[in-house]
Amino acid sequence: MTAQELLKPQPKAVRLDPKTTAIAVLDLNVRCDDSSDICSELMPGLGAFLERARGAGVPIIFTSGFALKGTPEAEIATALKRRDSEPLIHPDAFDKFQGGELQPFLAAHNTKDLIITGSSTHVCVLYTATTAARVYEYNVVIPLDGVNTREAINHDAALHQLQVIPRASSKITFSTEDTITFA
Repeated sequence: MTAQELLKPQPKAVRLDPKTTAIAVLDLNVRCDDSSDICSELMPGLGAFLERARGAGVPIIFTSGFALKGTPEAEIATALKRRDSEPLIHPDAFDKFQGGELQPFLAAHNTKDLIITGSSTHVCVLYTATTAARVYEYNVVIPLDGVNTREAINHDAALHQLQVIPRASSKITFSTEDTITFA
């Protein structure tokens, strides 16, 4: 194993209680319907994962960019099949806890375990996961096949930070969409 491979997080299978788990889908709007956008690569697997989570009764919340609010571009990618009952919020920050809508949703659903997916890993995923773990003390699960960034170096750097950041890394687990189970 190379030194670079040692720095990459190793995914673990996780079993989560659907009564205390929620999913935050960050900034995967209709731009992801365009195959030239990096986030389009997440769509098939993430769409199937969200359907499985819905079947288990796991609440899901979506974010889209603040500047897009009220425009057709703010809508969520088609493959993710957002339901009317699944909130779409538009925080004006990389950290999606800013703006005050995410935390009340999670608290209302008795969340202990928060699955975070989205694009870009080095922006909204990094900042939101750090706040979730450090400030709100959620157990954060990041499916490695549910996050990405255009540049591999930024993606890898963000994943590394999530493994070492003080008071957060111990509450962050890496997994994959197919090794997250709900029971």
